[in-house]
Amino acid sequence: MGCSACYSVCPIKCISMQADEEGFLYPTASDTCIDCKLCEKVCPVNNTKDENPYTKKVFAAVSKDKRIWKRSTSGGAFSEIIRSYADDNTLIAGAAWDGFKVHHTSVVGFENIAPLCKSKYISSAIEDTFCEIRKHLLEGKKAVFCGCPCQVDGLKRFLRKDYENLLTIDLICHGQGSPLVFQEFIKTLCIELGDEIKSYEFRTKRWIIEDEYMSKVVGKKKTYYFVKDRYQQLFLSQDILRPACGDNCRYRNQCRPGDLTIADCRGLTKIFPDLIGHKHNYSTIVCNTAKGYSVAQKLSKSMDMRAYTIDDVIKYNPLFDHHTFASENRNKFFEEFIKAPQDTIKKHTAPGIKKITTYKIIIKTILPSFILRLLAKFK
Repeated sequence: MGCSACYSVCPIKCISMQADEEGFLYPTASDTCIDCKLCEKVCPVNNTKDENPYTKKVFAAVSKDKRIWKRSTSGGAFSEIIRSYADDNTLIAGAAWDGFKVHHTSVVGFENIAPLCKSKYISSAIEDTFCEIRKHLLEGKKAVFCGCPCQVDGLKRFLRKDYENLLTIDLICHGQGSPLVFQEFIKTLCIELGDEIKSYEFRTKRWIIEDEYMSKVVGKKKTYYFVKDRYQQLFLSQDILRPACGDNCRYRNQCRPGDLTIADCRGLTKIFPDLIGHKHNYSTIVCNTAKGYSVAQKLSKSMDMRAYTIDDVIKYNPLFDHHTFASENRNKFFEEFIKAPQDTIKKHTAPGIKKITTYKIIIKTILPSFILRLLAKFK
């Protein structure tokens, strides 16, 4: 799964994380291995998942701070959780961009978490994050780790004990996309646009509107907005997911490793009809432990919090509890990709990328939203 628990626990550092032909990291041991078997002991795959008898509590939530909402993918749950839990010495670890790669990194204090915000649908390299967290915890300071469920599980097994001063947050995860495919996609996009790309953002929010599949690409010449670009088409079809993801994921159930699970609040207006036409999207916050619930209880001052049920989470966001289909095209895609990366990306995706203009945003998004809010007042 690439969680790096084995890499982090190795006492002589004989394990390294090496990328395969598809771009995913796997552990490789050198011949200096002393056969201590610590790597096997902490590996999530070698261990039975821990049961969690805690009765889950669920909230739909959106930050009252427009700046927090704007820099977030959904309702700003991650930022507000950190703000309510952290102090000036709290270590916060999450996924951040490093050029066009994604890796886990750590910052200290709420005011420094901006690089950790927003979704990155690419497999992240954990590197030395687990060791940094353990050092911080042993010093008696608070720490927060946010990542995919497998990464959270890897951290907890690496630590091998519960820490009261550790808060863990996992995600309702679609899967980990190939870092190598993303890098080749960026090269493809540079050629198609005739521009040098400086940065990329998933799930961007332009003006006050968030579109689930709108990406923002900042080029040297100008900024571009796309709907379902080539990478997102491949990601959503599951053609480029890590083999341990999708229908092989062992975390697609209610037995979650994190104290909290966060995600988009799917089916928001069906669960809360009074929010029809509301311009801000919400986050789902699932409390998996008493510690997680104690943190969520503090959020009412900074977020609009609405309780709902775990059944509605499963109904409208089935990835929480159900496996997705297996991609029949995955093996064929990677066989071709390894030989001709950019040609394969173009072959397996739609030829045209839809650019979003200001005019279309007004006509297709802002105007319908205004009309829906107006109609809701007369119901």
